[in-house]
Amino acid sequence: MDQIIYKEKYLHNDLVDKINKFYKDIDDQLSGGPKIYDNDNSSSLMKEGAWDIPLRLEIPANPIHQVIDKLKNDFGDIFIHTSSIRHLGYPFTPHTDIRSSDWIIEHRKNFDSGYTFLIPLWWENGYRPGTAFFTSPPADNEPMYVEQQHLLPEFKRKSVAKNFSIKRLVPWQHTGDLICWKNYIYHCSMTDQDFVYSDERYCKSFISIETFLKRN
Repeated sequence: MDQIIYKEKYLHNDLVDKINKFYKDIDDQLSGGPKIYDNDNSSSLMKEGAWDIPLRLEIPANPIHQVIDKLKNDFGDIFIHTSSIRHLGYPFTPHTDIRSSDWIIEHRKNFDSGYTFLIPLWWENGYRPGTAFFTSPPADNEPMYVEQQHLLPEFKRKSVAKNFSIKRLVPWQHTGDLICWKNYIYHCSMTDQDFVYSDERYCKSFISIETFLKRN
């Protein structure tokens, strides 16, 4: 399979509606949220972060089970190691989902590299959401990060941008679309430069499922 996959309308609208209603009815409290960062890789906004709520897979009637069954049918026998409904507050600059070297080594004992799955559920009216993917160090045939700066979070320390070229930009078209990528690829949210981010509200929400592939 490709390293980056985008499938429009992967979920039907009625299933997206069921998922949104399910989590509204559960009414779990948000955790996390935007945080202030002082490191050189942080956004010039000085904040990055998202609120999360658990998927609540222990509930048999949860419509997310239909999503997971569909992903397994299309991508193979996946093992979910991290999942949530994410509500973005401030955009992250390019990052991978690697926790540590020890974390990778431990999981390599039983699993192969898998995919991270992202499925949009909602975004604020007028907001222009998307996901960007990068190569680091830069590839000769790809545009540099700074060449699309109007679409990407600006680094607090601008010289850091030299480490990234743009592999692919994926604007979201519909709720229920699927954006997925092979583990460990640098990625971030595309930025709507006209949008005013806030500590108190989120601009988009989506299903986030990080996986490995079970080894036969």
